[in-house]
Amino acid sequence: MTPEPPQEAFHDLLRGMAALSGHRIVADIARLYGKGAPPDLSIACNHKQIASKQWLVEALAQTYPQPEGPVWVLGAWYGVLGALLLDDDRLAVPEIVSLDIDPTCASIAEILNHRHVAAGRFRAVTADMMALDFAAQSPAPGLVINTSCEHLDDVPGWIATLPQGLPLVLQSNDYFREPDHRSCVPSLDAFREQAGLSEVWFEGAQPTKNYTRFMLIGRR
Repeated sequence: MTPEPPQEAFHDLLRGMAALSGHRIVADIARLYGKGAPPDLSIACNHKQIASKQWLVEALAQTYPQPEGPVWVLGAWYGVLGALLLDDDRLAVPEIVSLDIDPTCASIAEILNHRHVAAGRFRAVTADMMALDFAAQSPAPGLVINTSCEHLDDVPGWIATLPQGLPLVLQSNDYFREPDHRSCVPSLDAFREQAGLSEVWFEGAQPTKNYTRFMLIGRR
């Protein structure tokens, strides 16, 4: 028997896993592979990426399950975190705005989140988070999520541009060896100091094989 091409094999495998688990997001990812997924979708959905996103969802469900406005996910890539947030019944998320600077991400994110696009609860935006004026957005954001603070040149400077009192979810890490990581922190205490939030509702650290991921939930 001639083996299937990798893309078709992934599609069939994921369709089987969706049927076995009954999980809607697995079915949505399988559908995306059927339409021609980018090669690095496997990285966006690998076990480390999913674990950090599930950790975020769990913490948010405990601390701030009902944001009072759209949830903006920055550096959102292919919209996987948005899909997880919208699919969790413990959260009352009115809308996800999935923002990435890469113009190839928006269409893929909307295919992945097609159910929520149809319901008016998901939209993808191509923009630079560093140039965005959140105070000018209408409706005003109810929550801003940035899971890649380590990639920013100036985390305190970026946070200072945000509206006072804006709820935030922030993640960073201590993976200093990665060349693109410009604002890593050595500890959770250092991350708390770097962020300078006026209120902290949740703080935690999640060790992995090569680094520790840090997370803060609170208010600017």
